[in-house]
Amino acid sequence: MSQTPPTNARALRQASARLRQILAVATVLLVAGEALWCLIGGARGAVDRPLGTLLAAVVTTTLLLAATWWFLDRMVHSDTGGLVVWVAGGYLGKIALLAAGLLGGRALGCDTRVIGVSLIVAILVGMFAEATVLAQARILAVEP
Repeated sequence: MSQTPPTNARALRQASARLRQILAVATVLLVAGEALWCLIGGARGAVDRPLGTLLAAVVTTTLLLAATWWFLDRMVHSDTGGLVVWVAGGYLGKIALLAAGLLGGRALGCDTRVIGVSLIVAILVGMFAEATVLAQARILAVEP
């Protein structure tokens, strides 16, 4: 089997760069939504420990979206033998972040509803962005 054509490598690197930009914007929007939810909910008494919950939700959401890009970027820059390792490692890493965010938030007495919903939205946004960017990449289906 021959090496991956330079065209595919370039297209995948460009897709990774676009994904980083999209996820940066998504992170800002999700953090703004979390802040509104925690501050408004905290003022009404609907969110327990609003500032601690906000901090936990922001950290876990940011780490999850950053991990989405980081694992894809490592996959793009690896050889074909490391591809499966990076994909599997990405799933395991994101599951570990999800568990750490929820269990850590519960241990700190934070409102796990806010953290859980934020993480679910972050996962959905990350998956949608990743699928969209990779689907739009001009990758040759057949090697010349």
